[in-house]
Amino acid sequence: MTKKSKVNKLTESLREKIKTEFVQGVELQSGERKIYTIDELIKKHKVASATLYRAARAENWKALREQFNAELQQELNEQRKAALIKEGKSFDDKFLQKAAEICEQVEEYFKLNQQALAMKSRAFPPQHLLALCNALTVAQKLSKVALGEVTENINVNTTIKEAESFRRIMDLLDGVKAERINSDSESLH
Repeated sequence: MTKKSKVNKLTESLREKIKTEFVQGVELQSGERKIYTIDELIKKHKVASATLYRAARAENWKALREQFNAELQQELNEQRKAALIKEGKSFDDKFLQKAAEICEQVEEYFKLNQQALAMKSRAFPPQHLLALCNALTVAQKLSKVALGEVTENINVNTTIKEAESFRRIMDLLDGVKAERINSDSESLH
């Protein structure tokens, strides 16, 4: 009674297939990569272990696997880098758009204030004008950040000293405006 061998002959094409599975692994439907050991491949393809180990050692499959993994990792890093650059550009574009919207809104408020002054009606108080100027400053800084300009010296909040100076100037302007209104109304009577 002879026992029939349950071992497949390691042909050139089978050896290449097994080598590829060992070096590169197999990409699963989930997108993950299954990496096999030599022993797993011996069982999977039912080949003689000594023959496969000899072929793997002779062709240095382990070094080929390490090289493949390094190249694959580099490719993945390049893909991630490209994706991050694209995402960063989109993010910067949104910042530029928001900065432009802020500028447009502030411009509208300044027009309303000019119209109020022209019609000699109540204009915005100085603190509102200061807030509008601060909004423009923030919009400018957002734009600079989005364009990649150096921003280490950017301080979004104005100092109290700057705010006080602005208030004093606005109070002086309000005083001049009040005097002009009074002088215009006195000349009419």
